[in-house]
Amino acid sequence: MLKKIAYTFYPVTDMDRALEFYQNVLGFNLLFRQDEWAEFEIGGQRLALHRENKTQNDPASSRAIVSFEARPIEKVIDFLKTKGVHFIGPLEVYPYGKLATFMDPDDNLLGLYEPPGASTRRGDSPPCGQRND
Repeated sequence: MLKKIAYTFYPVTDMDRALEFYQNVLGFNLLFRQDEWAEFEIGGQRLALHRENKTQNDPASSRAIVSFEARPIEKVIDFLKTKGVHFIGPLEVYPYGKLATFMDPDDNLLGLYEPPGASTRRGDSPPCGQRND
């Protein structure tokens, strides 16, 4: 089940400029920075920045995305597909976790995130909308 927001992220075109703003102007605590990704902790929530090359032909590149923690992500994807959800692109696997992106009925981007090693843990909650009987 989807029980928590893993993070919200904003696309940025200049990571150094964005870090300067979020750290020194807004006073947020930087958790880490890796290449084109940075995360801040704000009152127990995570705000992430992702450096992207925005294009005028890609309206999705200027949107914030809320990503929900999903364990195991493959089962959540399969379940959501049975409910008519269409995913944008394939499941992406990185050293920092697995990602999947989809849209709500109003074309807002949403994401699923599984932390590294999460699919091997026992006792995970069932996919959203399902019960563990």
